[in-house]
Amino acid sequence: MKVKLLLCLISGVLTGLGFNSPYFSWLVWVSLVPFIYVVNKSKLKDGIWSSIVFGLSFSGIVIFWLNNVTVLGLVLLLLYLSVYPVLFFLLGRLFFRRPGSLFSIPALWVILEFIRENVWCGFGWINLGYSQYRNLYLIQPADLLGVKLISFIIVMSNVLIWGIFVRKKYLWAKILIVLAIISGSIGYSIYKVDSIKPTGYVDVSVVQPNIEQQLKWDESAGQDIVATLNKLGKQTKEDSLVVFPEASWPYIIDTNFKETNDRIKDNLTREFKRVIVIGAIKRLTGQFYNAAYLFNEKGLLMGEYSKMKLVPFGEYVPLRKFLRFIDVINAIGDMTAGSVYEKFSYKDKIFSVLICFEDVLPTHVWRFSKEKDFLVNITNDGWFGGNPQARQHLGIMVFRAIENRIPIVRSANTGISGWVSSVGRIEQLEKDGKAVFFEGVGNFRVALGRVKGLYQVLGEFFPIFCGLILLSIIIFRNER
Repeated sequence: MKVKLLLCLISGVLTGLGFNSPYFSWLVWVSLVPFIYVVNKSKLKDGIWSSIVFGLSFSGIVIFWLNNVTVLGLVLLLLYLSVYPVLFFLLGRLFFRRPGSLFSIPALWVILEFIRENVWCGFGWINLGYSQYRNLYLIQPADLLGVKLISFIIVMSNVLIWGIFVRKKYLWAKILIVLAIISGSIGYSIYKVDSIKPTGYVDVSVVQPNIEQQLKWDESAGQDIVATLNKLGKQTKEDSLVVFPEASWPYIIDTNFKETNDRIKDNLTREFKRVIVIGAIKRLTGQFYNAAYLFNEKGLLMGEYSKMKLVPFGEYVPLRKFLRFIDVINAIGDMTAGSVYEKFSYKDKIFSVLICFEDVLPTHVWRFSKEKDFLVNITNDGWFGGNPQARQHLGIMVFRAIENRIPIVRSANTGISGWVSSVGRIEQLEKDGKAVFFEGVGNFRVALGRVKGLYQVLGEFFPIFCGLILLSIIIFRNER
């Protein structure tokens, strides 16, 4: 039992490290082998405990930075995430040592990623494919079936290695299948990266004000924050779309919107005469919304969007009726979700704004990206202590750009600001070799031009296909 727990601990740690630095991303291609070995060899009790150890160590290594915000939230989330490796063990027992395990085990993993991403609060942050965001010449098939196709190939690689070195079965057919799939992914990626060309450009300037968390809602700091936004706004490129981060306007926008509109006009747009996107907290009929506003060069409001996908425990408490004793981590209180997929216009180009972690949800971004020329993400990753969280968040956005073949611009209070092209290339704001915790402005020429892929048509179809794989294997086995 101790050996099994140790193997799962090692497997979880190595898999988690694959998310924390691009230099370790190769680890996930082999790191699941000890876990798969234990899952296959264990009886019920040992398998459950071993799976919990894997889940806690894997997710703990990836999201340890949540400790900077909420220890209780981190503990609860880790316990919740450890449920999925247990489900993998329990359900995997139906498919290990059966024909088709090379496909059924990866398919099961993908289905569990999809469920984790969509049930209850939804948390897809630790999907295996995200670890590969820097490998542009491998991950382009995400425009066919999404990031989970990359997860599928990773798990398939681990199952093959397990079969060769643990089960001692040298099945050349399986080796050739895996090599063909990986080679096909590389070939497809080379073709896509080289063939997708811009059809136009839009100038966008992102502002990273680096306002300290304890000052953001301190009324006495409001004027200084506005002065900082004004100063940085003047450094943006003329005739560009200027993007300020999530909740960067330091005052709550209430029903007396004209007063707020005048203040923004007097302090921002009048000073540097740009079209701006800016994040602010809106209060309407006693409810708070995390919102984004678009103002033209004259300071007139041209559009607004209220965040639809809120962060659990950060912006609201799930099951609030039963968890009255828990406070949200923001200084405002429980937020209310918006309900409309808004779109904005800039120089005849159509875009939408994703706020904070909304870019983590593939289906949400898929809906937002329809008939858009580009997307904007405004966020504040300053809560979490910098990297690896900021790098992980950027990696997730890379896949949203590839899946939907759409450029995405990001402005972070601090984090990693910049933009990602439709093939996943990153241009980021840096200063003295740093990407986080500094004040600055990035002026970017964003390449436009969308190429329609299968994912844009079908969305999250791949988990359904994986379900069909499992069903067919079960039917085939029963018929035999």
